[in-house]
Amino acid sequence: MDTTPIEFSPKGEFAVHSSHDGVIKVWEIATNSLKNEYKPSSHLSATCTCLSWCPRSRENKQKKKRQRVSKTHLTSAIQELELVAIGTASGSILLYSVIKGDLHSQLVEGHSDRVNNVVWYPESDALYSCSSDQHIIEWEITSLKIKHKWKGDKGPVYSLCKCSNEHLLSAGRSIKLWDLKTKQELKRFTGHATEVFKLLHVPTSPDSLENSYFLSAAANDRLVNAWQINTSSTDKNALAAFSMPDEPVDMMISSHSKPLVLVVVTECGKALLYEHKLNGKLKQPLKPKVTIQIASEVNKTSIPKPIQILAAYVCDESKHKLLLVHGNNLKPTFEKVTCSMSEPDMCLIREDSMSVRARKESNVTKVKTPEVSKDLTVLVPGQMTPIPPTQEQTGNRRKRKASVGEMTLEQRLNAVSLEKPKSRDGKHPPRADTLVTLLVQGLQSQDRKLLNQVLQKTDVKLIQNTVRKLPVQMVIPLVQELTKRMHGHAQSGISQVVWIQTVLAVHTSYLMTFPEIVETFSGLYQMMDSRVTMLGKLSRLKGKLDIMLSQISAQTQAQGEEPGASQPALLQFEEDSSDEDLEDIAIGPPVSDSEENWEDFSDEESDMDMQDEINGKG
Repeated sequence: MDTTPIEFSPKGEFAVHSSHDGVIKVWEIATNSLKNEYKPSSHLSATCTCLSWCPRSRENKQKKKRQRVSKTHLTSAIQELELVAIGTASGSILLYSVIKGDLHSQLVEGHSDRVNNVVWYPESDALYSCSSDQHIIEWEITSLKIKHKWKGDKGPVYSLCKCSNEHLLSAGRSIKLWDLKTKQELKRFTGHATEVFKLLHVPTSPDSLENSYFLSAAANDRLVNAWQINTSSTDKNALAAFSMPDEPVDMMISSHSKPLVLVVVTECGKALLYEHKLNGKLKQPLKPKVTIQIASEVNKTSIPKPIQILAAYVCDESKHKLLLVHGNNLKPTFEKVTCSMSEPDMCLIREDSMSVRARKESNVTKVKTPEVSKDLTVLVPGQMTPIPPTQEQTGNRRKRKASVGEMTLEQRLNAVSLEKPKSRDGKHPPRADTLVTLLVQGLQSQDRKLLNQVLQKTDVKLIQNTVRKLPVQMVIPLVQELTKRMHGHAQSGISQVVWIQTVLAVHTSYLMTFPEIVETFSGLYQMMDSRVTMLGKLSRLKGKLDIMLSQISAQTQAQGEEPGASQPALLQFEEDSSDEDLEDIAIGPPVSDSEENWEDFSDEESDMDMQDEINGKG
């Protein structure tokens, strides 16, 4: 059942309540005021699922004297702390002390799933809890350790009930009776088709188990069954049933009266009062003696609305006096009501707390203009004072506004121009140097258009300012978005590289605290490594091409230039010079006399050889 639990103290002086946000509130019923408020550190992730107030011991003084002093001292110390057991959705149990107004201790590492119910055994320093993990655990309060743990059912165990100091009732789809010494199942009761979320024991005597009764309520079942505990009998059916027009949400019984007084709160917000003496089987279900409902006040402008009854408590069963908790979960209202059996239908007209709060807020928000005297002088800061008129404004104050016909052509064009005129000093209006607001909105809403508008910016200064002012909790989503974009087209990754470089430079220390970021960057590293695999070969190819192109350009430049332009001339010829000057010009190295004689001698020898050859032939 998805309801906010409400639990009353053993004497009915206080009520502990858990709201939907996990905040535990202790209300003083007499004054209808908030006494304590406790917000667990994990109130959002591990909300409250059940509450159980530590009861007072029923043992008399003579039995206390027979017990050991240490055990009596521990039991009384636990009861003096006014402990409230708080079961959570994460499986832990918190022990909150109403006297201290703070957390007393915590029971952990027991259940692996939602805690559905908790039952106190202060006489034996024990606490029993059941969970959706199918187990029942016996805790030792003084040591805060698990004493016993056993499997209670094949499915989740939703409810527990103390029926004696040595016996325990548990309920899932079926109801089981357990022997706490041996942890053995004594008997099983069947009759509900859905999960049983509430068990209440109807005691006949404190120490007697046989022939006592208990009640059970199940989800989506409009009957509350009454069972008789008789271990020697094989009968597993219910003894009696209480019918109701709607599904039950909570129920409470009287504790000391022989005729059973039962109050059931239904899902529609009504309280049903039953009175019956359990004595034998009933053929037909019992109907409620009194039906109580609450409605809001009727005004001319409003329609009466039903007010939800959240819980009920039997204050005085002899006078049929009930304590009703109604209103809303944020601030419930506690009211004591006396029921009359002669009036089967009771409708209480009460003022809705939500409408009162809305009316108060509307009255506060009304704006009332104060009356200002003519002789009053208002002093305001200098920036808010109106600018006094200048001489130009004073001189033109009485001049009427020029009509369209009197305006020049230039003035008309300026009036209809779509371009905004520049300021007098020629400066442009200020420009924002950060896009952190748009980036955060885009990351939270996953708006592709908004993210493209921000992440396609290439201004380095703008990117640095945006990354520096980015909240720390948005760094990881930004890295994931950039990594996703880097796996796209290579041309689109040019701007993303600047963003990634800036994020690593600014938030490196924060990213090092997340070990799972290695997986994100490993995919990015593999992608970048695959893209730059050919970079080395392309670089060498580019170098060779540059050398070849430079050589080609050098040769082309050498062919296009005139010969001798790049070095000094070895011979300079002047056309109008005389023959004498030409004889003086030395071309090449000077020839020695020996070389000239050698050349003439060689000519004479060649002539003599030729003459001898002719004579010989002749």
